[in-house]
Amino acid sequence: MLTRPQVQRYAAESGLRDMMIAEKEVVLTFLLQLFSERGILARLAFKGGTCLRKMYFGNQGRFSTDLDFTGLEEHDHEDVILDMMDAFQEPFHGITFTIPDDSYYETQDGLSWGVNPAYTHDWNHGGSEIRIQISRRETPTLPTERRQQIEQSYFRFLPFAPAPIICLALPEIIAEKIRACYQRNKARDVFDLAMIAARPLDHALIRRLVVLKLWQARDSFDPERLMARFRDGRDFDWDDLGQLVRRTIVIDRERILADCVRGFAFLADLTADEQALARDPHQRERAVWERLSALQTAN
Repeated sequence: MLTRPQVQRYAAESGLRDMMIAEKEVVLTFLLQLFSERGILARLAFKGGTCLRKMYFGNQGRFSTDLDFTGLEEHDHEDVILDMMDAFQEPFHGITFTIPDDSYYETQDGLSWGVNPAYTHDWNHGGSEIRIQISRRETPTLPTERRQQIEQSYFRFLPFAPAPIICLALPEIIAEKIRACYQRNKARDVFDLAMIAARPLDHALIRRLVVLKLWQARDSFDPERLMARFRDGRDFDWDDLGQLVRRTIVIDRERILADCVRGFAFLADLTADEQALARDPHQRERAVWERLSALQTAN
């Protein structure tokens, strides 16, 4: 593990209000390295807020404190947990990881599972935990990408060269962020989408992916409902976002929400096939789903 002064320096450079957010960012890097070296990541595709920061945005992105993956193939969660437990038998570069007996969980819809490893090291004896969630809704729709982690200032102190990691393609990560904003109330997802909205986007591809993903989750998709959530903003929990960005960044909710309304207005331009899937939470339109899914392979 890095020394406390090294992490304090990184926290100061990053403008964080809470040094322990920086500590967890560093621990996540060690954990990803351990999983990579033990072959656990070969079965998973990285996604979510930590993926966006580490693989796509770098210092431009917010901090994140958990790890999200999509399974690349059918797997038994017990096998993955046993592999994690085996990897945790010995400390990894000064960090001791454990899996508490009660830390396994499954989402209410049964489409994801997770585990919350605890960790300690020589200057954090009380320790903390990391939330790991793995989706089994579907295998990736687009080809995955093996990406190198974007260098951070603390990398020069690491006892290893950070490994490249298999990730979902960026359009698919964006589609999952949109699905998250549609189905849950975390302001961090809205913040991520506002950053993404300023980038050149493949509108047709992202819109199609959003419809496919909500159909696979047995949910309908009403673009106006999403835009209404963005315009109102009160559905989202803004409390924890301030801890994940530089203290110099003002959380301007109106601007963030307006960027999302403007940047993702294209989601309303559903094709006839997309409309059919968007109105089909019971998955009766499988032929349409297969047709739209085939377009991703063709691309």
